[in-house]
Amino acid sequence: MKTWMILAGAAGALALTPGVQAQEARPYFGVQYNYVELDAGGEAKLDALTGRLGLGFNPYLSGELRLGLGFGSDRVRGTKVELDHYYGAYVRLAMPTNTQLTPYLLGGYTRVKTDPQLRSSSRDDFGYGVGVDLSLDHALALNLEYARLLDASRVDMDALSLGFTYSF
Repeated sequence: MKTWMILAGAAGALALTPGVQAQEARPYFGVQYNYVELDAGGEAKLDALTGRLGLGFNPYLSGELRLGLGFGSDRVRGTKVELDHYYGAYVRLAMPTNTQLTPYLLGGYTRVKTDPQLRSSSRDDFGYGVGVDLSLDHALALNLEYARLLDASRVDMDALSLGFTYSF
C-alpha cells in the first residue's frame, strides 16, 4: 500500500508540473509475450500473451489496461498448474531521455485466475514493475519489462515480458 501511495503521489506531481500538462493525450496499443513465474508454495513456470491498451497523458504519465491469456502448463508437486488469464489497470511513470530508450516504472492492480487441475483459484493485489521502451519511429516501440504483477499474501506472479507498442 505504501508503494502505491508513493506512485500515486509521483503521478500527481508530474501531472501538475507546468509544461507537462500541455501535451495532447496519445492512445496506444501493444502486445507482449510474458515468461511467468507463479509462486504459490511451489514455483510454476508458465507462458502468457498480453494485450495492452493505454493512453499517454504526457511524456511522463500514462494509464494502461492489460489482459493476459496463459498458454501451456507446469507441474508443481504433482499438480498441473495453468495460468487461465490475468487483467489489470496500471499507471506508467516514464523518464524520457534524449535517446531512443525510455525507462519507466509501473504500478497498479492485477487480478489473476489460475487453474490447478480442476479447482480454479483467483487472486488480486497490487502489482509493480520496471521497463524500457526502445522507439523505432514516432509510433512504434519495442518493450522489455520485468514486473511483479501479483504480490499477494500467499501467491506471487512475476513476469519477464518482451513486446511492442504502437501509438496513434
